Amino acid sequence: MLRQTSAPRMKITLALGLSAVMAAGSVGCSQKEEGTKGQAKAIITVSNYDRGNIPATEGTVEENRWTKWINEHSPVTAKYVPVARAESVKKLNVLFASGSAPDIVNDFDTGFRNSLYQQKQLMPLDDYLQYAPEYQKLLEKYPQLRKIGTKADGKLYEIGKINEPHLQSVAFIRMDWLKKLKLEVPKTTEELLVVLKAFVEQDPDGNGKKDTYGTNMSYTSDGMVDSMFGSYGWKISSDDKIIRTWDNTLESLKFKKRLFEEGLIDKDYLADKNGAKAKQDYLNGKIGIYLPPVVSSWFESTVTDLQTLRKVVPEAEIAPMAQPKSPMGQFVHHVVNPIQMTTVINAAAKNPKAAMEYINFIIKPENGLILRKGVEGEHWKKGADGFPKVIDPAKNAKELDWAMDYTMFYSFPENPLLTSITAFDVSDPIQKAGLEMLKKADEFLLNPDAQYPALSHYEHMPNLPSDLVVINTNVDKEMKDIYAKGIIGGAKYTPEQALADTKAAWERGGGKQIEEFMNTWYKENKDRAFLGKDILEMVRSQHK
Repeated sequence: MLRQTSAPRMKITLALGLSAVMAAGSVGCSQKEEGTKGQAKAIITVSNYDRGNIPATEGTVEENRWTKWINEHSPVTAKYVPVARAESVKKLNVLFASGSAPDIVNDFDTGFRNSLYQQKQLMPLDDYLQYAPEYQKLLEKYPQLRKIGTKADGKLYEIGKINEPHLQSVAFIRMDWLKKLKLEVPKTTEELLVVLKAFVEQDPDGNGKKDTYGTNMSYTSDGMVDSMFGSYGWKISSDDKIIRTWDNTLESLKFKKRLFEEGLIDKDYLADKNGAKAKQDYLNGKIGIYLPPVVSSWFESTVTDLQTLRKVVPEAEIAPMAQPKSPMGQFVHHVVNPIQMTTVINAAAKNPKAAMEYINFIIKPENGLILRKGVEGEHWKKGADGFPKVIDPAKNAKELDWAMDYTMFYSFPENPLLTSITAFDVSDPIQKAGLEMLKKADEFLLNPDAQYPALSHYEHMPNLPSDLVVINTNVDKEMKDIYAKGIIGGAKYTPEQALADTKAAWERGGGKQIEEFMNTWYKENKDRAFLGKDILEMVRSQHK
């Protein structure tokens, strides 16, 4: 059972949360909160993504209804520095180089934040945690948060958040097709091939045409096939060294080649550069097991998509599917990064105390609720289940939905009013079924025999120095081209030959240097590293 769905605790938390919001909302907007001991409020600068999605009538990143609300209620005054999302690192680097970088820097790029540490541009936070008691509580509750935010000198530099313990990728299988063909959900990759073949050859949609696909592999969806085999570049060997996953990759390649040659996927999958065609095929009722590039919204994947699918196929039923066991073992799907670092403080900040007070203000449960859900009675109302329900989606799209980055370091699992389950209205049968699918997918994570499919989440992987980045970029492109040829190149170009050519390209391109770097990093950081086993331990503990 999910921790946040415990009924007694939920009732208490809901009561506290809603009371806090109403109390916060009752503070007059014209009432200016002063700083400590009646002094004028300190002024700080804060970077915030500019995604170009704020309606002109609502203002700008620097000034809008939510920045005004923050500054009216916060113990400090924040001046926001807009940073174009697509060029955030470039813009922030320019600001640091010119000595005009903001006091608080928010950015998801792990490599960028690490580079700031290496350049001694960051302020250690240990002496200022007292001004952010809300964050101190998180550090005590989740020691991993401190572990990951601490750098090689033993000091804490990064502020992060706890994410919900859900899968970031999962397969959705057409249960109505399985029932029609009298098949079971596949438990192994060999059983998966049997099911996919039936989905292609036995006319599961009953239109008398051979026009269905077993699954999809375009864009990044082929990564879900890789995860069945643990084929994600690196793994820890039996003698505790980091090695390439060549054997895993070979098995994954062989499987992908069968999918292609046996017509179980769209043979033009490489032309589907963003996965849009595969998504449309799925929504048109033509794919039996859909591998989405990512599950960014469980409500969209389990409710919205099903409603769209049922416009074409009224009897359609879908269900999340656990990864089938492969010759390389049992793996789970990739999960949302459970601990995500987002924020640092500029070493040149003149008032780090005020910066931490700002962070403390934003992560208070009642403030996070307002900034993410809006004002009760205006943007949401309490539903029968006690959760906030959107009153007018169009109003929220105009006034609220674009404001998410002001809370990018907020830990949503700490406020049950903001978790994914609140989106589902269980009085609606389709939404109730969608919530059950989310819970079912969560259970996949609890299989004690399942391994994480990669060395770690990419945000916790070591950052290569610039010379190795060039090597990795060049050799990675060559390797991907070889893998693609190994899949579509016919009987004369086998997966075994593709792997041999890939290994040669890796060594020729300087891959051994990257292997040496990875092993040096592992030897020096294995006690601080947040690896796949740590990720599973974390998300499983969140479900207790």
